[in-house]
Amino acid sequence: MMRFLLAAFCALVAHSAWAQIVPGPRAKPPAIQCPARPAECQINMQVFDFGRGQMNSNAPAINGTNTISVTCTRAARDGLNVQVDYNLQAIPPAPARQMRDQELHYLAYDLFVDAARTRYWGDGSQSTFTFQGALFLDDRNRVGTLAHVVYGKVHGAQGLTPPGQWLGLVVGRLEYLALCLS
Repeated sequence: MMRFLLAAFCALVAHSAWAQIVPGPRAKPPAIQCPARPAECQINMQVFDFGRGQMNSNAPAINGTNTISVTCTRAARDGLNVQVDYNLQAIPPAPARQMRDQELHYLAYDLFVDAARTRYWGDGSQSTFTFQGALFLDDRNRVGTLAHVVYGKVHGAQGLTPPGQWLGLVVGRLEYLALCLS
């Protein structure tokens, strides 16, 4: 089953086929059936806080980090083994993001998937990269979580900006495939 999870909007594409097989008299007990939704996954994204700093034409860049986690929960069925593969994207995909204040001044910033801040976090297109992961869920591990570090940078030397609250928006999109294993 492939699921797409996008902030407050959820779209589900379920692929399932139903068939009934009548076992013969010497048949083995039936295998565990895979439910239509073998696992559910969600994103935990916190507010990215670059802290406090002054920005003017001589100011250095301001760097920050944050963590985004993906948590998947297996369906409540004993004996079920589920492999979940996912791709975590940032929308909009292209670099050159901007934060704005109440006066509509702006500050340019970017988010990256690496500590060197060379690989832009996006949707995998236009020279951007995504976070990918895999979780194996079974009777011992019904819930699994993987954390990813996001590296941010407010570009330096942007001209004098007034102090205050600055807001930028990035939406995380989680695409995952949950497959039952025998």
